[in-house]
Amino acid sequence: MNFVAYKKLIIEIISKVIFSLGNKVRIFTVTALTIGLIFIGAFIYFKSNESNKMSSNKLSEAYTSFARGDIRSGFTLIDETIARFPKTTAAYQARLIKADILIEMQKHEEALRILEETLNNGKPKTIKPLASSRIIYVYDSKKNYPKAIFASNEFIKKYPDHFLIKDIYLNLAEYYLLSGSKNDAVRVFNEIVVKFSNTQEAKKAQSRLNNIK
Repeated sequence: MNFVAYKKLIIEIISKVIFSLGNKVRIFTVTALTIGLIFIGAFIYFKSNESNKMSSNKLSEAYTSFARGDIRSGFTLIDETIARFPKTTAAYQARLIKADILIEMQKHEEALRILEETLNNGKPKTIKPLASSRIIYVYDSKKNYPKAIFASNEFIKKYPDHFLIKDIYLNLAEYYLLSGSKNDAVRVFNEIVVKFSNTQEAKKAQSRLNNIK
């Protein structure tokens, strides 16, 4: 399978699961999953050593199984990729996919364990912020807004230039509102307006500020 075909397959897989991720707080997770997998997939395909090639092929088999609707086989192949090639890029990518599946199954603690391992040890470095964004999503799914706030602030501190940063800011403000910290929410919405002026996110933040006031 060449990279163009690989990218098409990933997009098809994402389109099948996106309907279940409709609320505002989940948008950045879908974005991370789609763009992140395509980007990391390119990295995998252009690696030359045998271990990476083998792990890449195993992961490609998993995606093919998911595309056919064979979830059990896909999940097994994901586990095989992690077990046989634990330090490869494909294995860390497989961990992200496994975590996504576990989150949808409400197995939050197991997903967190995988994501924290990936955040600490994942390679290439582009995988780490994707793991970090999923950790935020886990806490959101659990309605644990204090931890979602902490994880969001950690993301902002570590990855200020990441393509997800504006979404992280927006969701952080919403978490503050949900936890009853109106002043902090207003502060973050104002930061968005200043930091990301002339963007859709700034417009959304200003609209939220108008509603709050």
